[in-house]
Amino acid sequence: MLGKMIRNVRASIRKKLFFSYFVVVSIPLLLIGSILYVSMLSITEQQTLDNRATQMKLVSQQLQAYVDQLELYSRVIYTGEVQQLLNEGPPEEPIALTRWKSALFEQFEQWYGYMNIKATIQNVTIVFPDGTMISKEPLYGAGLSFRNAAWYREAVARQGEVVIAGPFLRPFADPGTAQSPHTFSLVRKINNTLSPADLGGIVIDINVMDIARLLSTLQLNQISILNAEGKLVYSQRAEEIGEVWPYDAQMPNGMSGWLQIDGERMLVNAGELPATGWRFVSLDPLGSLSAYAVTVRNITLGVGLFALLIALVISTFIAGRITKPLRTLQANMKQVQTGRFDTRLQVNRSDEVGQLTQSFNQMTDRIESLVNDVYKSEIIRKEAQLKALHSQINPHFLYNTLDSMNALAILENVPLLARMSKMLADMFRYSISQGEHVVALRDELNQVKRYIEIQQIRYDHKFRLFLSIPEKLLDYPIPKLALQPIVENAVYHGLEMIPDEGIIAITAYETADLTMIEVFDNGKGMTEAQLNEISAHLSAPIDYTEHLGLANVQERLQLYFGGEYGISIHSIPEKGTNVVYRLPAHTIN
Repeated sequence: MLGKMIRNVRASIRKKLFFSYFVVVSIPLLLIGSILYVSMLSITEQQTLDNRATQMKLVSQQLQAYVDQLELYSRVIYTGEVQQLLNEGPPEEPIALTRWKSALFEQFEQWYGYMNIKATIQNVTIVFPDGTMISKEPLYGAGLSFRNAAWYREAVARQGEVVIAGPFLRPFADPGTAQSPHTFSLVRKINNTLSPADLGGIVIDINVMDIARLLSTLQLNQISILNAEGKLVYSQRAEEIGEVWPYDAQMPNGMSGWLQIDGERMLVNAGELPATGWRFVSLDPLGSLSAYAVTVRNITLGVGLFALLIALVISTFIAGRITKPLRTLQANMKQVQTGRFDTRLQVNRSDEVGQLTQSFNQMTDRIESLVNDVYKSEIIRKEAQLKALHSQINPHFLYNTLDSMNALAILENVPLLARMSKMLADMFRYSISQGEHVVALRDELNQVKRYIEIQQIRYDHKFRLFLSIPEKLLDYPIPKLALQPIVENAVYHGLEMIPDEGIIAITAYETADLTMIEVFDNGKGMTEAQLNEISAHLSAPIDYTEHLGLANVQERLQLYFGGEYGISIHSIPEKGTNVVYRLPAHTIN
């Protein structure tokens, strides 16, 4: 196949020139495109890294604000009401205990509302010095104890300082009610502000899925939160929560950088929350980071291919200009072979090709002199035939034929046929009459009446025409055939489709600076998509093979009155269509 292509190139001077231009143009384009792609890739990666750093800073700020909200919520333990209830201690009598617990946690609910806390609290547990616990919600199963847990003892030892602990796998009494079995906790000792008595501590549990709600607004994929031990407090993969993050050891001093994870190059961004000891990391595949660079690359390739296409067009043009005289001579020789002896070439060069062209002209002159008389006589004969045929088809012939049909219909007592032929003759005479491009509105309305009368005969009076035209507007000048095509559209595309009686109403009226004409039909109407398509067609160049139609009427109105005037269409499906003519004010008295 390659050998065949080489032979084709060798066999044509034009192809040789084209191939050489192609090579000369392609090499610089490929070099420029490659350099541009590499440069843009480098710039894009740097911009992406900067954007990720900004996003991680935003994550840090939102998480810090979230922790601050939790800490603010825990301060309810220092309000006077809560301190008083805790100093009193839980009563032993069951009913009194229930009231005491309700009064205690009611203070938590009120504080939650007063402080406008945004975090979603899963549960609150008061741990008394003896290890007994009272929880706000009965969510956990029996046997749960916090007193001897290392994280609880550490929090108590800090004398009221907030400790964020977790993640924990809580034993829910009804596991189906939890978003996730994993929670993290804000823990602090309850310092007594009223007496030296030990009040114990407070454990505020938050479901890890509340972090998902917080981070969903950031639209940052693959983000994970680690505690001080490197365990996952939050991950988009819920099954990983509570596990040690496997890539922690690969990170250089816990900072951001590139890592090879599961065979894929990842950008790791890390941040810290000093108050909690948490770290958050995000993993972004190289492919996602370079998405913009790939887009730039594709644009570069597209521009390069477009430039190459332009270059090919130019090279084709240049090669064609060089070989055009030879190809022209070759093509004209083929015409002579088919009997075209009148072929001549202009000699505008003195080289070998010019001499060959001059010899070709001399040869065709001699041949043409032998057949010229016969050829001319044949042309004259054909022209005469065409003229004779044209003379047979003329308006007078058609008028006379329709009048004859009318007379015969009257003689044969067929009044409907007579009326139709008369209306058709009048319509035809109006449509093709010469020298009248603009007519009075009354003339155009008469044409519409003829058309509707023919259609009423054809459709057994299925349609009715209503006219509401002020007398002064009957002389309004309007381009010929500006109304009848619209009425015809209303019949064929609207009224033909409905089972009930069709109505066409033509109304004309004046505003302060406009003359308005409306053509309404109660036909099938149009959908919004059909209406948009037709409205777009009104502003598109028209096909003059279609002599009449909306676009044709629109163009003629704008040519005569100006570009700010014309028609617009309003339609409701199954209700009807209204075509509105917006024309200049009437100035004829």
